[in-house]
Amino acid sequence: MTPDDLPRSPTGRVPQWVVDEAANRRVPPHAWAPAPGAPPPPGRRARRPLGQRILTVVSLALLGWVVVTGPLPALLRSADLPWLDGVVAGRVPAPAPDVVALADDMHLTAHGRDLLYRAQPELLDATAFAGRCDRPDTTAAEGGAVGCYVGPDGAGLRHADGAIVVYRPADARLHGFVVTTAAHELLHAAWDDLAAAERTEVTPLLEAVVAGLDPADPLHEQLTGSVGSYPESRPTELFAYVGTQVWRPGGLGPRVEELYARYVADREALVAVHTGFRGMLDAVSAEVTAAQGALDARGLTQVLDQKRYDADVAALASYRAALEQQETQIAAMAARERDRLLLSWTWRDGTVLPSSPAEQTLARARELLARDEAELAARAETLAATAAEIAAEETRVAALRADADALWAQLDPAG
Repeated sequence: MTPDDLPRSPTGRVPQWVVDEAANRRVPPHAWAPAPGAPPPPGRRARRPLGQRILTVVSLALLGWVVVTGPLPALLRSADLPWLDGVVAGRVPAPAPDVVALADDMHLTAHGRDLLYRAQPELLDATAFAGRCDRPDTTAAEGGAVGCYVGPDGAGLRHADGAIVVYRPADARLHGFVVTTAAHELLHAAWDDLAAAERTEVTPLLEAVVAGLDPADPLHEQLTGSVGSYPESRPTELFAYVGTQVWRPGGLGPRVEELYARYVADREALVAVHTGFRGMLDAVSAEVTAAQGALDARGLTQVLDQKRYDADVAALASYRAALEQQETQIAAMAARERDRLLLSWTWRDGTVLPSSPAEQTLARARELLARDEAELAARAETLAATAAEIAAEETRVAALRADADALWAQLDPAG
């Protein structure tokens, strides 16, 4: 039972962090998401029409007046209506346009948006993000964080609703990475928003989901890295990782999806952002691997063709030398002896020159020599053109690899 003397929110709810503090439970300083060890999201859902948003704001403003001055305060204060917290207390700040767009891409419900906007998320580049989510128990080998949620009892906060900090890479292709990270941190805030009994109920359900995943799924390693030396933070990390990265047709069970649905209107679409982002990274890596493999195969063929060409050039040179030697010897003979001389020859490609007068055989050999020289000249041009193409392809593949390396490097703000 919640002690009656604990501070309550304007709706009469006691925030879970207050209960944790009163019970002397150790709470980790950050709900922390590590840099991934290894995709663009699907099309952004249409935002609510401007007229609809204005109508919502007006309606909520009137509702706030009724809560404060009308006959319903006692009823509302006794009800568990967490979505009213920001409205009644006036604590939902006007979000920046990029945060609104992020909420759209996260497919949040109205209550999910309320939590997100109250946390005043900061989307920071690598320089501004440096040090914002550091944890004392994190080693260099474990990698750094890409986002964090500091609960409302965290030190040095600007406001009383917790704070979300997210690293945003410069490359637009990594937008899905930002959406997944922000949604992960938002679900930490959602975990704080759940009742203690709901947390107790859903934790074993989440453990069962993770236990059923492929042992090679990177979620296992990510979960371990985020929990670190705070085993008591495993339930909130389970809630955040499963909520953003795991989906099965039909969902993960009625109760699990019921709790997520308070904050995420379309969780299948949210998980698709994560799988799409991962797929994009896999596609970039596959493109580099395929291009490098094709380049290596073509380079090997070029080497073999060059070796055959060089061998044929050397062989033809020896036949040319033998032909010129025969021509010199026959030219030195007396005319009567030369006229009686018969010659036969088997050319380098197996062509047989039958026994014929020497000058006739030598003339035929000259034709074969000219033919082979022309063929070798054409092969030399082909080899040169292929070498130029391979050089250009090497440049292209190097650029692909550099782009992939830069893309992967941006996944870690400390990289």
